[in-house]
Amino acid sequence: MKISDINPLRRPLILLAFTLVVSISCEREKPYSRETFVMGTQAWVTIYGLDEEAAEAAAGEALRELHRIEGFMSNWKKESEISLLNRESDGAPHKLSSELFHVISRAVYFSDITAGAFDISARPLVQLWGFEGGTAKLPTDSEIHAALQKVGYNKILLDIEAKSIIIPPGMELDLAGIAKGYGVDRAASILKKHGVERGMVNLGGNIYAIGSPPGRKGWRVGIRDPRGGRNTTGSLLLTDAAVSTSGNYENYIELDGKIYGHIIDPRIGRPVSHTLSVTVVAANALQADALSTGFFVLGPENSQNALELLRGVKALFALPNGGKVIYEEIGDFSGSLTIDDSH
Repeated sequence: MKISDINPLRRPLILLAFTLVVSISCEREKPYSRETFVMGTQAWVTIYGLDEEAAEAAAGEALRELHRIEGFMSNWKKESEISLLNRESDGAPHKLSSELFHVISRAVYFSDITAGAFDISARPLVQLWGFEGGTAKLPTDSEIHAALQKVGYNKILLDIEAKSIIIPPGMELDLAGIAKGYGVDRAASILKKHGVERGMVNLGGNIYAIGSPPGRKGWRVGIRDPRGGRNTTGSLLLTDAAVSTSGNYENYIELDGKIYGHIIDPRIGRPVSHTLSVTVVAANALQADALSTGFFVLGPENSQNALELLRGVKALFALPNGGKVIYEEIGDFSGSLTIDDSH
């Protein structure tokens, strides 16, 4: 979680990892673009092919949808549905809206896929390390053990027919690692409903690309240098797909001379150090969002096992190698990925 930024959905597990590069191939066809600040980050909608009035209507509805989703999924809003659920966590069944039930169900599914590496119940660990509004500190083994007792996606009980949930007393759910992806999917769906065939939704680096810009094979997305800064180390060509990146390069703490990144392995309660960043391409943004966090924790080898259960997902890992960075791909990028690993 980024100490310097406050995210209404929590300090983001998924950071802004892309610099969007839109090449306009025809001077006569300019894109319509509109932005807002939501879920603790900037959101952009870019549209080709509609007149200004139609594009404005489409973009406006898509961005309003992001604010609506923030309203019931944000842990920073005291009266949001997720906040009310957390305050009432007493081991009894609680009826959920069909939308929140869907997102939590998908989160549990991706927890299964990643063997618990992605877990929306990890909030006590995030707070313990000081990544969520508290003071950064190095917790003791006993403090970590105590926090782990309140963590575990397998303790979440869902009733599909009743659309209800049971979570143990003291457990708190946090959707920061999946809500942005869900929001991007909803916004993209709205654009398509308005007839958009060439467009993009970018919510703090969680991206869905519809079609491609005029005269181009896809949307060119720059991949951030995992060591920090605003430089890029490569690019990705994206068409009718989603992409998300998890990284520690902007969001970390330093304790006793050692750097600790914000992404915590919820199974052991400690920050992950074996990965610098993971970029995941998937069919939808919710999937890419959740998997980028899970894969970050798992590392390439164990993520490969998870990929066998998924279709069309691919991932690029940036791994530390002394003072350098090495990259490892899993899945088939089919020439859509370019990496400059010379530095």
